Amino acid sequence: MSDKLDARQAAVNQIRHWVRLTRACNNRCAFCLDSASHDVQPIPVDIIKQKLIEGRDKGATRLILSGGEPTIHPQYIDFIRMGRELGYDWVQTISNGRMFSYEKFTVEAIEAGLREATLSMHAHTPELYAQLTGVKAFPQALKGLINLIRNKAVVSVDIVLTRLNLPVLKEILQFYMNLGVFEFDLLHLVPFGRAFDENRRHLYADDDTIRDGLHRALTLAGDPRLYLWTNRLQIQYLEGHEDLFQDPQKLYDEVLGERQIFKRLFSTGEMVDCLAEVPQSNPSNELPLGPRCPHCFIKPFCVAARRYAMGQETAPRPKDELELDFQTAKELLALGKPELEAKTKNGLRVATRVDFREAIAAAPDLEDLKKLGPKLQTPIKGLPPCLFGPTTPEMLPQLGEAQLVDGKIQLAPFVDFFIKELYLVKSLRCRKCAMNDTCAGLHVNLARHWGLKVLTPIRQAEGA
Repeated sequence: MSDKLDARQAAVNQIRHWVRLTRACNNRCAFCLDSASHDVQPIPVDIIKQKLIEGRDKGATRLILSGGEPTIHPQYIDFIRMGRELGYDWVQTISNGRMFSYEKFTVEAIEAGLREATLSMHAHTPELYAQLTGVKAFPQALKGLINLIRNKAVVSVDIVLTRLNLPVLKEILQFYMNLGVFEFDLLHLVPFGRAFDENRRHLYADDDTIRDGLHRALTLAGDPRLYLWTNRLQIQYLEGHEDLFQDPQKLYDEVLGERQIFKRLFSTGEMVDCLAEVPQSNPSNELPLGPRCPHCFIKPFCVAARRYAMGQETAPRPKDELELDFQTAKELLALGKPELEAKTKNGLRVATRVDFREAIAAAPDLEDLKKLGPKLQTPIKGLPPCLFGPTTPEMLPQLGEAQLVDGKIQLAPFVDFFIKELYLVKSLRCRKCAMNDTCAGLHVNLARHWGLKVLTPIRQAEGA
């Protein structure tokens, strides 16, 4: 595992605590996720203090102050200082950077204990910045960024990817790298708030535009100084750069957050609220999908959660299925045909794990798999047909005791279950495969390990 990948895994395991300081902002971003909740008010001080203490009680070591725009809270500096006094090792903020254009404010924040600022910039020219953020404040935000760098804060830049900035994403990265910024978070456009309700026609890009903009920008990834994160971005857009895919365990943050829609789904059967206006009757027995669903990063989890909430799981998998891990693949390759058939007669399933390090250790060697597959009489379950998997869809696995309490599905264990058993992905090239409609794809951690290049579209047979 590379040093950068080690650092990514360490970041996944770090206990972070987010505290929202305001529901107000001095920008009006075209893609704002929280626009509906902005009431132009700071959150009361006593509530913020309680949240700061709760994070430390949970063992968090990194405090992240966010909003709205956190820096416009009149006691912003005090909350930084309080975080350090409570024992947070690292205080970070998510900001548009405009308040940091004031030198005195920047110095006070850093002296109080601010160590890192992630600035939401999204553009590299005043015109594009104004188009995306709704304000003509690019010089002010840029001055804030420069002030933070000059005062020795760690500075990274957030870029929400839209149809407007994807064609110049490479130039945006280069612009900030020239200013001394080498860490970026590339964020997928979320289909809620102002982005979807007001600006969907202008902001949403098709699959090929997203892929092409990213691949052009990621020619910079070879720069050893550059550190890239992706947020909610599907792995299909990152073929050739799968190491940049957000760790699947970030799903815990997505589904265990404040909205609790999946907890309500499992406890009361209440429908996911973004589907409230979608007709629920469906003669094809398919789950209803709304207009937001094609753009939503969490769609695969949401579909699986709703299926299990509706009781669509099937019989448990055979207990005597053989797990095809690294060592087993080598052992099977050494067997003759009769011994191989006897060993695999009860079924064979590829090894999958939730943790990426464990997934790499367990995965069969790809070259061993290519040698073993043609020798088998049965498909390798859990793999797509192009990698010797079944040609018909597998049924949903049954939940175990770990996921259920008094017959109710427990959300956190279900997330773990989903990542291990159901988190399957494809390449954009799979659109050309004859099996695309029935193939579920490749396990996400195997795709991260082997690369999506291992998926080979199967051509339609002549006359079919």
